[in-house]
Amino acid sequence: MRLEQLNGAEIQVIKEFHLERQSIFKRLRELDETNSDFVIKLEDLTKEKEAAKEETKTEDSQLRERKLRIGRPSRRSKSSKMREAAIRILKEHREPLKGSQLQKMIEETTGLKIANMTTFMKTVEKADANIQKPYRGLYQYMAQR
Repeated sequence: MRLEQLNGAEIQVIKEFHLERQSIFKRLRELDETNSDFVIKLEDLTKEKEAAKEETKTEDSQLRERKLRIGRPSRRSKSSKMREAAIRILKEHREPLKGSQLQKMIEETTGLKIANMTTFMKTVEKADANIQKPYRGLYQYMAQR
């Protein structure tokens, strides 16, 4: 008797699955029909987008040409200003200066920020042989005698 109940329940579940599958396929067919209209609209939109991209590309190239003509200050000029300020400050102070003090003074005079003081000072030392590092973290201008 239990086996017959199970068999009946299985048949009922199979019928429900079959009905659900049919409703899903029916909905998919409806979506396919509307999707074909949608695909046509999408193709039109992509063509419009491509045309708009071409317009922006020409505008971008024109802007780049203008920017090249205008020019901008080079990074090298900023670093050279900072190097000159460092040399000037070290010449004024006869005693060795701490790197942190020197950095603050340079940043105050130039208005530019030093990202890495050690590497900056290495470039300053290369620029002027009179600048020396007498001890760790100290910098001094040694006038030639």
